[in-house]
Order: sequence, then C-alpha cells, then structure tokens
Amino acid sequence: MHADLPRTPPRLIGSLCSGYGGLDLGVQAGLGGALAWHAEIDPGAASILARHWPGVPNLGDITTVSWLHVPEVCVLTAGFPCQRRLRRRPPRRTC
Repeated sequence: MHADLPRTPPRLIGSLCSGYGGLDLGVQAGLGGALAWHAEIDPGAASILARHWPGVPNLGDITTVSWLHVPEVCVLTAGFPCQRRLRRRPPRRTC
C-alpha cells in the first residue's frame, strides 16, 4: 500500500423521492460513494432515513428546494412519488 498516494473523495449521491432508502442502499453497494442529501416528505420514511443516515440532510419537498444552494452530486437516484399522496390521482380507480 502506498501511503503517499492522494485519496479520492467518495462519489456523492443525491436521492429524490427517497422513500425508505432502498434504492440508495443498492447504489451505495454497487457504486460506492456517500449520500450527500435526501429529499423525502413522508414523516415515517424520513425518520427511517435519519436513523440509517444520521447527519445526511433531508431537503423535504422537491418543489420548494432552492437547488442553487444544494451540493452537487455525481449520482442522482429517484423513486416514484406516491401519486395518491400528492393528490394527483383519485383515491380509487374509476375504470
């Protein structure tokens, strides 16, 4: 091992509509890297994210984030937001 070689910083990962972080775990396992931030509005999921990734900020609602002030990432993950929770779908199927 060469002690004089510079270390490269970990690849930064950002996570939109993070849910409970399953996709984030898979990306970290496959690519390595460190989570820079999450964006999740569900309180239950947010509490699980905070427990598994303490110190990683939750940006909350992606429609209200000032993206100019968010750290840049190399990898961006995104889950599908719950359409019923966003009230963009009816509570029951109509057809």
